[in-house]
Amino acid sequence: MFVINRRYRWSCALLAFGLLVSGLAVARAAEPKVRIIRPDRPNEVVFPSESARFVRLLIHRASRNQPCIDELEVFGADGEKNLAAVASGAVATASSCLSGYVQHAVEHLNDGEYGNGNSWISAEESGEWAQIEFSDVVEVSKIVFSRDRDGRFSDRVPVDFEVQLSRTGSDWKTVAHVVGRVVASVARSGSDLATLLPA
Repeated sequence: MFVINRRYRWSCALLAFGLLVSGLAVARAAEPKVRIIRPDRPNEVVFPSESARFVRLLIHRASRNQPCIDELEVFGADGEKNLAAVASGAVATASSCLSGYVQHAVEHLNDGEYGNGNSWISAEESGEWAQIEFSDVVEVSKIVFSRDRDGRFSDRVPVDFEVQLSRTGSDWKTVAHVVGRVVASVARSGSDLATLLPA
């Protein structure tokens, strides 16, 4: 009887340990990737290739005020062609847009023009999204975004966001969750110094 109870206790302890370890593994897998985000350069988010007709950047928080994106690009496995370009027939939409500023309209998300003067800014600070719709289902494996590739502004940078995919526009799958900190380049005496800004 003592041996059976002892074995039973050991079995329970091992089972509990196994559940704890697997739970920690799942929690780690669900944790967002932490990375450096540059407002003045292309920021890549790579994920396993999947079929989608819609790609959405769901923004939970920006470094300051409403988020701003000067270009949202999408690539397939070859990484060559920007599938999000308006010239390819892709259509940009968004949850909202800062009113009264034509230079921050939705169509600037994929017009091929960089810089603050050709960018999208949302109306609210969180829960906003920018989206690209393709003419048909395509294979996608990377998005690229920037805040201001002209390097004049470093505010409004998305620092907590999800990349979501959908074939229908109604059922969404999160393929990447990124939480980052903003690093901006500040030119001094001909050098390029990285300055850590609060996210």
